[in-house]
Amino acid sequence: MVKTKVAKASEVGLNKMIGVQINGKYVLIANVNGKYCGMEGICSHMGGHLWEGKLMEFVVKCPRHGSEYDVRTGKLLKGPWVPFGKAHDLPVYIMTVEGDELFADLP
Repeated sequence: MVKTKVAKASEVGLNKMIGVQINGKYVLIANVNGKYCGMEGICSHMGGHLWEGKLMEFVVKCPRHGSEYDVRTGKLLKGPWVPFGKAHDLPVYIMTVEGDELFADLP
């Protein structure tokens, strides 16, 4: 894992989320009650941009078909069945804050 600057903390409002692209990888960054969480930003079901969905506490809901993930763990909480299998858990990234800079441990 490589500690990588992903955003400014001030860009992610309280109980809001953003999506960033770093080295071809989409990362969802959520600020839930002052805790920053980072995870894969693309839904495992049909490739929806999760940051365009709805954030409900620590749960993000995909705007395409409603898959839901816990932003702390990447665990799939709800997802549709598809011919090739169900949506699956997503990787999470350890987030650190240094001043106004947000860093994620990325592969």
